[in-house]
Amino acid sequence: MDKAVSVFVLGNHVQACCWHVQRLPKAGETFQATGLSVEPGGKGFNVAIGLRRLGLNVQVMIGCGQDGAAQELLKVLQHEGLSTRHVIQFPGASGWGAGLIGADGQNAIAVYPGANLLLAPSHVQTAKAQIEASQLVYGQFETSVSAVAEAFAIAHAAGIVTVLNPSPWQQPPDSLLHSTHTVLVNETEAQALLGVEAPWPSEWPQMQTDIESQLTTFWQGWPAAQQLVITLGEQGAAMYWREPASHCGVRGLYMPAPAIQALDTVGAGDAFASGFVATWLAQQNTAMSNLKRCQVALEQAHVCGAHLAATQGVLDALPHAAQMIELRERYRPGQALSIA
Repeated sequence: MDKAVSVFVLGNHVQACCWHVQRLPKAGETFQATGLSVEPGGKGFNVAIGLRRLGLNVQVMIGCGQDGAAQELLKVLQHEGLSTRHVIQFPGASGWGAGLIGADGQNAIAVYPGANLLLAPSHVQTAKAQIEASQLVYGQFETSVSAVAEAFAIAHAAGIVTVLNPSPWQQPPDSLLHSTHTVLVNETEAQALLGVEAPWPSEWPQMQTDIESQLTTFWQGWPAAQQLVITLGEQGAAMYWREPASHCGVRGLYMPAPAIQALDTVGAGDAFASGFVATWLAQQNTAMSNLKRCQVALEQAHVCGAHLAATQGVLDALPHAAQMIELRERYRPGQALSIA
């Protein structure tokens, strides 16, 4: 993949401490863990590393503290070939995360954001030139939302594609509604985004019916959005777009996930996002149709997400470009279904 392709990531960093348990505990219950892992993590951190490993030129902005976790973050970024130019250190603690990982791969996570929330629009302004030189800007809500909004405003004004993962969910400010090109959410976030009452049906196509009943309202509320991507766990993923004319009259795709034995689903959504963004960008100057481009991006995203979920840990499991041929053979998504 062409390393000239540049992505600016509004990142975040947490020193992730994960306890492996036979099952997630009930309220008030205490039992012994079977394993412990400690490594740098965080949604934006994972996506930045994932994109870099897939061959893209990545600039990342992260707020961290002045502690041992911050020093570990700087070492990892440098090892991965990422610039620390826009890593901003603040007095106090970095972000920290605690996760419980069940034997079935399910998880429960709590995050203390620490310095991540101290990023301000003024910090983003110092990176204005790098943002405007990028082909895509990626943001998520484990960092300062005002910083994400500022970066997206700069990008949108320059005609640069923006991808938002509004996780953990909160209602975005109006400025993000008017500057986000692609919205990427998981099943839980999609319920809040689309106003679908829980519990959401666990099976497709009933899930599709609930999603489509709210799409008109979504497009109206997000006037700049052109694409909506929803990850549905073991059910797969769905993608919708505003204008079906450029997609041969098709207004969406649904793709079943690869069949895997999940070991650790922490970070699977970030790996999916990395695979989607990297592949979608790589196809932009090809003769491939828009419909095929979206299909290929979903396929690669599924492969990356499945590999991470089938592997213990996050950092070591984010795939490299050199692995993708082998991984595509190992993790084959189901046949894409057009949504007319």
